[in-house]
Amino acid sequence: MLSALLLSACVSAPGTSDPSPPSSAGGNGENENGAGTPTGEGQPIATAAYHASAEGKDLRFDLIALERLNDEMVVLAMTVTNEGNEKAFVMRSLAEVDGQASTPDGVSLIDTVNQKRYMPLKLADGTSCHCASWRGNESLDPGEVIRTWVTFPAPPPEVDTVTVTTPVTPDFLDVPITEVTEGREEITSVSVAEPRILDIGAFQDDPESGTSRLESGDTTQVMLSSDVLFELNESELTPEAESVLKDVAEEIDASSATTVRIDGYTDNTGNDSINIPLSEARAESVREALEEFTTREGIEFETAGHGSNDPVGNNDTE
Repeated sequence: MLSALLLSACVSAPGTSDPSPPSSAGGNGENENGAGTPTGEGQPIATAAYHASAEGKDLRFDLIALERLNDEMVVLAMTVTNEGNEKAFVMRSLAEVDGQASTPDGVSLIDTVNQKRYMPLKLADGTSCHCASWRGNESLDPGEVIRTWVTFPAPPPEVDTVTVTTPVTPDFLDVPITEVTEGREEITSVSVAEPRILDIGAFQDDPESGTSRLESGDTTQVMLSSDVLFELNESELTPEAESVLKDVAEEIDASSATTVRIDGYTDNTGNDSINIPLSEARAESVREALEEFTTREGIEFETAGHGSNDPVGNNDTE
């Protein structure tokens, strides 16, 4: 069973959204430093068909533009429109959990080509979002709109579309990145903290064979159950272990990996004077088998054993 991070969603395709944002604005078009900003004017390139915000059932979330400002920064312009007949109070719909209220610091970009997730840039203080805040303008009358923007680390030049995620809407798929036609020095000249670019992982679990795998960036982790590989308190491989490790060896041969790290763990009974040597011996047994089963040259195997201070998982549940 493969569990992917990206989910298909019901949003308008880029370039097909028709409604334009109302002219009244809830946002002030400036961040807390007073820098001028994108206004969010123009036809939406994508519109959420539905959302999960608790701040108003008739809110509409539009993407206006995603522009590459330079090699280090892109900026996303968005609007939130109150299409209902009642006042809406929009404060945390686009905010990250424990993030800044009245900002879009919970929005992110997904680069499916390079399996990366780009988080909003922070100012030099490492806390404040380099984005527009609508603080003081959270109350929206019917027909009013919040115009906001948020900056991100720029994906590589060859990436021309990304997926945009928000805390309350389905994912916006295949959002185009356009080249900016003006300087926007008021945004690019601001000092920012180190960018946050996260690896996207895909997890696969096979209970029958006792194996699971996690792919993240250029690293693949294969987790093998000790119940399949060893008898209790033993480091000699069981007969069942051979077929499992042959499958792993075939995968190593088919990959371009030059280093294979083998980490051995035990359960949380006993003490480290027993568990660490046992986990080291188990890792060595797996290394010997994989060296025998692999056929490709140029692979270096590394082993390590882990004790109770470095568990592979917690023991909070059975």
